[in-house]
Amino acid sequence: MKRRLVAHRGDMASYPENSLMAIQAAMNLGFTCIEIDIQLSKDAVAIVIHDDNLQRTVGINKNMRDLTSSEINTYLINHPNQQDYDLASLRIPTLQAVIEKLNNHPGIILFVEIKKHSIEYFGLHKTVDAVLKELKHANFKVVIISFVADVVSHIQLNEIYSVGWVVREFDQVHQQQAQLMMPDYLFCNVYNINDPSNLWKGSWQWVLYDIRDPTYANELLTQGVSLIETGDIVKLSSAKEFR
Repeated sequence: MKRRLVAHRGDMASYPENSLMAIQAAMNLGFTCIEIDIQLSKDAVAIVIHDDNLQRTVGINKNMRDLTSSEINTYLINHPNQQDYDLASLRIPTLQAVIEKLNNHPGIILFVEIKKHSIEYFGLHKTVDAVLKELKHANFKVVIISFVADVVSHIQLNEIYSVGWVVREFDQVHQQQAQLMMPDYLFCNVYNINDPSNLWKGSWQWVLYDIRDPTYANELLTQGVSLIETGDIVKLSSAKEFR
């Protein structure tokens, strides 16, 4: 059952989200599905970070788009026990670094979310190309996901990677768009869905997030949800439903 759980930004409940520590911790717990976020640096390097500003991650009010990858690498991720970790683990990782780590684990499925901030600033093609440049070195399965429908459609054209669309609203407009796009996966915040037992039918697999209650997660899986994305992987993976 653990293979039906997705580690949201790695083990984000125990370690800084999207960090190499969080990703390693997820693998140590036996997770085979991991989700990460991508923003671009000033020099168009794919960086594994959720926000487009460093304030929450390192405590400095600077935008990703204004810093080169080398400059970003000088900062350490906020962590209460920094002295317990080597400096490499406390750096904001590049996508290249994550791929190098995961290439030793070919059974992994990595969900790579391209964030809208980079798309809006750098443009669709430049952002996607920066990500694809790194992903070509991966020897494990990659699924590219985004809230931005144009990203999903663009990736579908090359027919190399599976794609997932993250829908903002569970309504008729998004349902119709999903039916036109036909992504491999549909992601949605479970709290945006009134009745998760009545999901849109299609060839896609449903991934609902962010679920931290193991009983509810198991219930959703019995109702037709394919994967559960969680920010508390320790709690869910240790529950009897997922051992």
